[in-house]
Amino acid sequence: VSRLVILHEEAEDGNAMPDLSRPVQAVSTAVTNLVKVGKETINSSDDALLKQDMPSALQRVEGASRLLEEASALLRSDPYSGPARKKLIEGSRGILQGTSSLLLCFDESEVRKIIRECKRVLDYLAVTEVIETMEDLVHFLKNLSPCLSKVSREVSAREKELTHQVHREILIRCLDQVKTLAPILICSMKIFIHIISQGGKGAEEAAENRNYLSGRMSDELNEIIRVLQLTTYDEEEWDADHLT
Repeated sequence: VSRLVILHEEAEDGNAMPDLSRPVQAVSTAVTNLVKVGKETINSSDDALLKQDMPSALQRVEGASRLLEEASALLRSDPYSGPARKKLIEGSRGILQGTSSLLLCFDESEVRKIIRECKRVLDYLAVTEVIETMEDLVHFLKNLSPCLSKVSREVSAREKELTHQVHREILIRCLDQVKTLAPILICSMKIFIHIISQGGKGAEEAAENRNYLSGRMSDELNEIIRVLQLTTYDEEEWDADHLT
């Protein structure tokens, strides 16, 4: 597409447009593959927003590809055709904008998946206060561990894709905190259970410590969710994040 735009700019000096059959065919083939993958993604996804937003982006790319094919056909018969050049530019713009929309749509869907996993962990953390037996704790760990591992894996992968260094650093820091706090929280829950099962003193302090650690983990996860949803970037935001 970039090559087509360059050829158009070169022809604005009054030169005849060259035969665009090959580059346009290459774009059309790429668009066909992109649309195929896009439709497969829609069919296999359970994300309602993706299913709603992606079809229009696919249609835009397909329509833009047809404009390029029409422009190519017109230019073969008249290398100086004004309408053909207009179709060429509109088609090129449509391909670029439509592809960007598709990528954004898919990316936002991936972010929503990670956020769902983060919220699942938050839901588990919310019940730490009612766990009072080792049996309950074992069941709690059995549910929490795979979710926590998935969050760790997906946030780590996402962090590597980000272009804004400050956002990457926040995700790394928060994820490290979650990994550090998790075993300490479990230990505090064991201590609380041991104290109340033995009828010993210090249950209130143990509960406060457990709740504090659970709250810290929740705060870090909520910060991860906040940063994952950031899509714009400016100096003020950078300063605010940096100060935080």
